Amino acid sequence: MTLHSFGYGSDNYDGLPHKHSEYCIVICLKGSMEIIRSRERQFIHPGELLVVNPGEVHRCRFGVREPRSEGLTLIVTRRMMHQLMQFMAWPDYGHNLDFLFGGKYSHPEAASIATKLVGELQEQGRGYSLMMESLAREILVHVLRSWPGDLVVPAHLNLSPQLPWLHMHKATEYMNRDGKGAFRLSALCTKLGVSPSRFTPLFKNSAGVSPHLYYNSLLVYKARRLLQEESCATKEVALKLGFKSVSHFCALFHQITGVTPQSESPLRKMSLPGIPSGWD
Repeated sequence: MTLHSFGYGSDNYDGLPHKHSEYCIVICLKGSMEIIRSRERQFIHPGELLVVNPGEVHRCRFGVREPRSEGLTLIVTRRMMHQLMQFMAWPDYGHNLDFLFGGKYSHPEAASIATKLVGELQEQGRGYSLMMESLAREILVHVLRSWPGDLVVPAHLNLSPQLPWLHMHKATEYMNRDGKGAFRLSALCTKLGVSPSRFTPLFKNSAGVSPHLYYNSLLVYKARRLLQEESCATKEVALKLGFKSVSHFCALFHQITGVTPQSESPLRKMSLPGIPSGWD
């Protein structure tokens, strides 16, 4: 199980649709965030949580109604989820079955425990790792006890090997931090401790495109938001995103979208290669 305490504004972290083989329990503690999964758009607010299921295509957006979104994500392997369900005598449990959690759920008690967990992570007092593990398991038990039964569906999942959540997250953070020309796949893989030959096919299974195309598409996604929502000039956008020249920016923008930056319209839908449409 992996824990991730996060705090992002709208400009700090963008991600395109992707999937992974773990369960992600996302708990909102402050602000609000938008999560699109399987084309269903949901907003979660403080005290609410939802589960992103294995193999479920999704993306998140932060700082959508307030300047900053804060929360906690528990990343749980399918094996661990199976063990918990078996131990708790989950109805209809079967060794070859996964369970898909739909909707969202308001659970102030789980959110209160998550706040304590974040505090332990920040303070790192004596025995904090044991306390964190105990609190995280308590949250999981609350989720399995309380999730509405009609929103939990058994399923047989046959998933291709995918990039672990932690590697996908760190890769996305790395891509958000670097402007055009700064991204190096070899440097990213060194940071993650994995070879490019292993990382690339797993990334493609998770994101649907290669790391370089994902990175360029992410830059274009950021550019479209600046052009549409903030009415920035083309030159200003190119400089903000780290392009050495406006012509280079325009060429990449046209290559990915089929139009020029100057022809952008707030009404035009997002269309990026290998990425499902309608995820903007």
